[in-house]
Amino acid sequence: MEKDDAPEVVAKTVLAAAIGPAPKKRYAAGKMARQVSFLRRFVPAFAFDKSLRKQLGLPV
Repeated sequence: MEKDDAPEVVAKTVLAAAIGPAPKKRYAAGKMARQVSFLRRFVPAFAFDKSLRKQLGLPV
């Protein structure tokens, strides 16, 4: 997929989490992950889950 982030982006985030002096509980690795994290805060859970299932080709 063209909109997926490169594996290097995820690897860089994992490395930062592993060697960081004060690691966070969660990390958003890449543009798509940041967008999903942002939307999750403002979209009701049922709508978010339905959209995610539709995008992944799972039964809605």
